Parts: sequence; C-alpha cells; structure tokens
Amino acid sequence: MKRAKHIPSVWQMTRHNRFTHRLGNMTRRHFGLNGKYRWLIIWALPIVGLLSLIWFLIRVVPKPSRATYPCQRVAAPLAGSFVAWVAGLIGSALAYRRARHLLHQSRYVVAGICAAVAVAAVWWSLSTANSNPAGAAFVPSEPPNSPMGVAKGIYPGRVVWVRDPDATSWDSTGRWWDDNNTNQGVVDYMVSKAMQTLTGQPNDKQAWDALFRHFNQTKGFGDIGYQSGEKVVIKINMNQDSGGTWGSAAGMPSPHVIYSFLTQLIKVVGVPGSAITVYDAARYIGDPIYNKVRSNPDPNFQSITFVTSSTRNGRIGAARDSSNPVYTQAGTAYLPQSVTGAKYLINMALLRPHTLYGVTLCAKNHFGSVYFNSWTPEPLHNYGGRSRPMNTYNCLVELNGHRHLAGKTLLYFVDGLYPALHQSGNVIKYVSFGDDWFSSVLASQDPVAIDSVGLDFLRNEPRCTEVTGFPENYMHEAALADNPPSGTFYDPEHDGVRLASLGVHEHWNNPVDRQYSRNLGTGSGIELVKPSFTSPDGRVENVTAGKRYDCIRHAVDEAAPGDEIIAGPGVYHESIDFAGKNLTVRSADPGDPAVVAATVLNGSDAAVIFSGGEDANCVLAGFTITDANTAIYASNASPTITSCKIAANQGSGIKLYQSCNPTITNCIIAGNGGSGIEMEAPRTGRVVKYNYATIVSCIISGNRQCGVRGDMPTMVNCTIVGNRQHGISAFTPTLTNSVIYYNGFDYGFAQISSASATVTYSNVQSGNSAGWPGTGNLDVDPRFVVPGYWADPAKPTVPVEPGDPAAIWTGGDYHLRWDSACINAGDPSFVAAVAAADIDGEPRIISSRVDIGCDEVGEKQADLSRNGIIDVEDVATFVQAWLSGPGEPKWDVLCDLYENELIDLADWAELAKDWLWRADWYELGKYLTRFSSKTAK
Repeated sequence: MKRAKHIPSVWQMTRHNRFTHRLGNMTRRHFGLNGKYRWLIIWALPIVGLLSLIWFLIRVVPKPSRATYPCQRVAAPLAGSFVAWVAGLIGSALAYRRARHLLHQSRYVVAGICAAVAVAAVWWSLSTANSNPAGAAFVPSEPPNSPMGVAKGIYPGRVVWVRDPDATSWDSTGRWWDDNNTNQGVVDYMVSKAMQTLTGQPNDKQAWDALFRHFNQTKGFGDIGYQSGEKVVIKINMNQDSGGTWGSAAGMPSPHVIYSFLTQLIKVVGVPGSAITVYDAARYIGDPIYNKVRSNPDPNFQSITFVTSSTRNGRIGAARDSSNPVYTQAGTAYLPQSVTGAKYLINMALLRPHTLYGVTLCAKNHFGSVYFNSWTPEPLHNYGGRSRPMNTYNCLVELNGHRHLAGKTLLYFVDGLYPALHQSGNVIKYVSFGDDWFSSVLASQDPVAIDSVGLDFLRNEPRCTEVTGFPENYMHEAALADNPPSGTFYDPEHDGVRLASLGVHEHWNNPVDRQYSRNLGTGSGIELVKPSFTSPDGRVENVTAGKRYDCIRHAVDEAAPGDEIIAGPGVYHESIDFAGKNLTVRSADPGDPAVVAATVLNGSDAAVIFSGGEDANCVLAGFTITDANTAIYASNASPTITSCKIAANQGSGIKLYQSCNPTITNCIIAGNGGSGIEMEAPRTGRVVKYNYATIVSCIISGNRQCGVRGDMPTMVNCTIVGNRQHGISAFTPTLTNSVIYYNGFDYGFAQISSASATVTYSNVQSGNSAGWPGTGNLDVDPRFVVPGYWADPAKPTVPVEPGDPAAIWTGGDYHLRWDSACINAGDPSFVAAVAAADIDGEPRIISSRVDIGCDEVGEKQADLSRNGIIDVEDVATFVQAWLSGPGEPKWDVLCDLYENELIDLADWAELAKDWLWRADWYELGKYLTRFSSKTAK
C-alpha cells in the first residue's frame, strides 16, 4: 500500500513562512540583497570553508612547511570549521532519522534522547563555524614593514638575535637545565656577542660601559658609566614556579643565562653582588637557579639577593612600596621596594605564547612586579588579553610606562634557549628551526621592538597555537602612547603627563628573510641584527672568504656553498651542522697523522651532522672525532668523509639514517660504543629508504657492536677486525680486497651476517680453508704487525676471555707483515682509481697486484728485514749498504729504494719518508710499557 504523501500542518507552514520572512528581511536589511540572492548568504560560510579546505590541501600536502604561511594560518581554522560543520550536520541527520524510527515504535524516551542529540549536533556545528575571533590564527592588522612609534637605543630600534644550537642538547635525558644539556660556555659567548652587537663595541667591558653611559645621558645624569654601589635589579619570569620541584621539561628561565648575566655584571662591570637583586615578586625562584648562582664561592655571588613572594630558603619576601603607585583601569598597584630603590633594571623575559594574552614577552614580564591586595596580577587579566579587539585600552602600556619600570630599564633581554608551549606548558622544539630547540637570545634597548620581533618568531612557529586573537594591540598602543589608537590618556603616575612613545613596532617582511624597515633601508623602524662570529685571531679560517673564527660551527654557519674552511690544531668542543651546504671543512693537513691527531672534534650529541641533501662535493677531512654520542650523523645526504679518526664515541661512529650514499675513505673507526658504521632504513609504506655507503681503505676495529651494520654497503680494501659482534651485518653488502677477521668477541656472532653478500678477493675468517664463498677469497691469519685485543680495564695489557662485558678495546697496528698472504692477493683486475691510496695515503698498486686490506705493502718498502716493522735494524742495514758499493758484502739491492741503481740521497729520502710516516702507527708509549713489563719480569 502506498504511503500517504506528507502534507505539512498549518502550524508548520506558518512557522516556515515566518522564518523565511524574517531571514529575508535580515538579509535585505544588512546586505542589501533581495530574495533572488538569499542563497548567497545562507551558503557563504560553507562555500568559504570548502574553498579554504581545498586551498589548504593543495598547498600544504605537497609541502608541509607552507602550513606556517600567514595565508594558510587563516585558511586552516576556516577549513577546520567547515569539516566540523559537515560532521555536525551528518551526525544531526543520522540522529534525527533514528529518532523518527523510534517514535514510530513508541519508544518515546530513547526517541527524545536522539532528538536532543540531533539538535546538539546542529548547535555544535554552528558554534564551531562561528568561534570567537581569539581562537583564529593571529594575522597582523597592518602590512609588513609599516613602522609606528619612535625607536629607542644607541642604535634606534636595534634588536640583536643570537642563535647557537650548541647551547642546547637536551634529548629528554635528565633535565634540560643540567650542565650536560645546556652548555655554559656557549651561553656565555652568546650573551657576550649580544651585548657587543647591541652597542657596536669590540669587547664586553666597552659594551656595558656604552650601555650605562647611554642610559645616564638619556635620563639626564650626564656622561657617566656605572658607579660603584649603584643597585641593579633583574626581573625574571618565574610564572610556572609555585615553590615545588621543577619538572624535567618545565618552561622555566635558563639558570645558565641568568648566571651568565650575573657573571658579566660582577666580573666585567664591577657591580658588587650585594648591589644585585634577582626577583619575581609574585612567584618563587627555584633551586636550579638559586643553587647555580650560589655554587660559585665568590663572595659576590654569595651576596646576591633573591626576592620572591615569601621569605624562605634564603629567598626574601617582596615588600611593596606604597609611595609609588601604578594607576591602571584595573585598579592601583604597587611595586617592590627592591625595584623602586634601584637605579637600574634589566627586564629578562621568556619567549613563549600565553593562553590569555597570546604572547608573554618583556611587557607582560612585569605582571610579576605588581601588588594589588597581594602579589598577584589577577586584576589586570581582563584589561589587555588577546580577545580584546585592536585599538582598545591595554594595561601593559601603563604598567610598563611607569617611571620605576620603563624609566629604569637599562636592557631588555629575551631568553629563548628552551621556549615553552605556553605559560603553563613544557619546553618545545620549533618546527620552523628544523625541529630543533630555538637556542636563541634577543637583546634590545627598545621594549616595543624586542616584543615585536618576539611576536614574529612566535606567530610563525606552527606549535605555538596560542598566538591567536589580537596579541599586538598593546604594541600599537605602546608605540603610539602619546596618541594611541584607543584614545586613552596613558598616565600611570597620575601626574597629568601623558606617556610618550615607548618604542617602535612593525612586522618583518617574511619568515625567511626576517627583514625590517631599517634592514631594508625603507623606514625608521626595527633593525634585526644577527651578529657575525668572526674573530681576527681565530684558529679557524674560511680561506675562500678570508674570514677567521674561533669555532668551526660559526665558520660553517656563515659560509657560502663551495667555501673551504681550515681548522687549526686544537680541541673543538662543539657540533657542526653543514645545513645543506656543500663545503670543504678540513684540518691543516689531512694527510699528516700527527695533524689529524691534534685536530679534535669533541661533540656532545652528534659531532657532525649532514641532513640537508649534501652531496659528494661536501667534504669533511682530517679530524679526530671523539667523545660524542654519535660522531657523524647523516640523513638524506651523501658527503665525502676522508682521513678521519673516529674513536671512543658513546654510540656508533657513523650513523646513516635514510637515503644516504656517502663515500668514506682512509678513515680509522675504532673503539666506539655502538657499531663502527650503522645504517638504518626507515620504511614508508612499501618504500624503504636504503643507505648505500661506499667505504674504501678504512680500518673498522674494536667497536662494541658490529663493524658495519645495515643496508647495502660497498667495501673496498678495508680491514674490519676485532668488533664485538659481527664484522658485517647487512642486507646486501659487497666486499672486495678486504680483511674480515677476529670479529665476534661476544659468542655466537659470525664474521659476516647476510643472506646475500657478495665477497671477492677477501680474507674472511670462517673456519674454512677455502674462505668465504666467492672468487679469490682466503681464510688465513692476516699477519698484522700488532693485532688489537679486548683487555681487562684494570690491566689494559692483559687480554680477557671472549664475552667479558667489561672488556675495553686496545688498538693494534694493522699494517701487514712481510709474510702475510694478503700481499699481492687482491683482485688482479683492480683499478687504482677505485682506491687510489691506502690507509697511509701511499699509492696503490705498489707491486704487480693490489694487496688485501687497508695497507698496501707490495715488495717496495723500507722494511729491509721483512719483520713488518721499520726500525733501527733496517736503518743499520741501509747505512751499511750506502757505505758499500755494488758487489761488496754489505751492499744490498733492496736498499735501492728509489730504484735508480744507486744508493744515494734519493734513497735516504725514501727511507726517512717511510720510517717517519709510519712512526705514528706504533704507539711508542704502548710498546715501551710492554718492554718495561717484560724487562721487569
């Protein structure tokens, strides 16, 4: 039977007509549209949302970094609202259908619940699509490079930005502020560079003197610097510190930055510790900061005052000064006596978003300086938040404009080493800086300029999602305080004198170039300066650019692709990131073992990083790399690594993460805590990003895991010995002319672990006289001059039994003795261009056929006694032949090293070169120790 056609009731029709009439009147009244275009308003938001979603997907999916672009940060919330709106309507429709079905079954209660869900879903979709503007991504209200206000400072509007990734190395082990996670030396260098660049002075003393003199001149005190005994107060932001133990990732100020500033004031400026106060009147100053300062036994550090919300544990409770009120629309506040009694103030803020104000930088730092009914800024919260529209009153202007705050501020400084998610969140890495810590500090004499720069950094970081609404309103009001857009008469002292401009505000041109109007020469706004790290007497030289540096990483940071950088001898406690630039970074003479041993990279996490698509034209040569977690880390890069000694690192010597094809030649990779060379291929769906390393003429020995592990390496003329696990454990390795012996110190590990290895003309220990299956393979004692061994850590000269977990590696000498079967046993079709030199840099091929392993011996060498060592016995034999003539008993044709049928000065030169060159390998101290122990017996 046919269902009756539904005929709406009179009430339904009347209700529909009333709604349509009301919507039509509203549309015509507000938009000037008649009924013909009524659909345009009804569907405007869904259409905009759909277009935003399409635009976002087209632009961001191929290149995720575009999500940080301002246009995408506008499109994203609109697209999200559209998705939520569609989901709500679908949910509502399904709930409505279910309600009708249940109603027909007379299940009234459940039907009512479903009807309520339908209504709620519609309400949710509409409320999501019409969310508060403060929830939308922040978009500046004015175009880029449109300065407003009056710039302040020795160099007006200057903001100095110093970034050094070596300052921060926290990997969630321990606490980020631990000394091994924050490098005090690097932080000191950053603070020093910031001060010098801000003032344009060549050293710290002159920089601080210029700062104090400029302050005193502008305040009418005359051309004088700091005078002994004058008080300095430092405001820090302890908003997260309620007096308990800090969480390991808590967003707190860096104790190292504070300590560096105190050191500068005491040691450079000459401020007595008793004249320095560090304070946050509304919070506590935790032990990581307090103990860091007090750990210095200098009486000046012991006498620094710490002022907090209450007196306890060596801190002093703040006392308000009732005679210096701060008048705001939120009420009257009072400042700490430590502030009003000081002559100078340093505003040391943090770089982070804020859930109420959008950002918290220098201006909001003084929320910890006010007393209402207690030490709390709570009355101010409703007078300047991000939800308040532009061109309205903002309490931050009156607060910061007070004569005891802005009027006393010597310096504005932002600690951005480990920024937090927001004022209550943990520290976060920045996507906009390669998913690394921000590792930066900012310094300025202009309070508005430094906050403007901080806002630009924060709004362009995708993880800083709280930078929404109108966080720049206070910057506009402060920059134009003498005639603000809101029309407010800002007068924090109620003395009838209106505030003047507090500084200059503008936004940079884009997040890549980061240029402001003074950088571009187009206006009198902000100048963002990133200082050069050049040093006139630096031991590192960019020979292409003619510049010198104290640190290799600084030379690399400022180098252009193709530059050559030479590091002089010394120990470099730093990490180097090539950042996608094809450079040559080398020691003074990579071919001299003594120079290599004297040029040391001592990293913390990864000592050297290749992760930006570097290719074979990117060269690292002639360094000893030690004591890092991983000596060399590469991802999606194919550099050339040559003549390096990579030893005694905590993890693997070289780690290749994905799609790497490096060439590693003439390197010693020994005694590392992981594998010598480790390759890891991540899988994305069905795609595996294998690594294809080419390893030539290298010694890989004594590593705690495998010699070479993972993926598809090609090894030519390598010596892989003494590793605790497999010599090679790889998917499809290819070996030629190589020695794989004495590996598997831990039981159960084969020399080669692979289902599809290709091995030819190699000496592989396998317990089979025929050697590993393949053409030309051997299985014989390689006859090294001195094999290495695993030893008792208490007695390094005593080998231990296999499997001992405490054993340490004692290196050997992997030159071949004269009677080694590896001599002249390599691939007869070998082409010298594949491995043009052996581990010593000597040519291949010396004799008729290439040798197996890292060392090329052949038949031409100064080891005249053929005992595998060039020693005094060989020199004596040579001298006797030199003093004789052909046919005489002592004359020996083998002494004709130059092969000119004479024994003359040319032969002496050959003897000296061969003898002295190899002296480095014999580790004379070790042999003397062994000789002494034998003599004692």
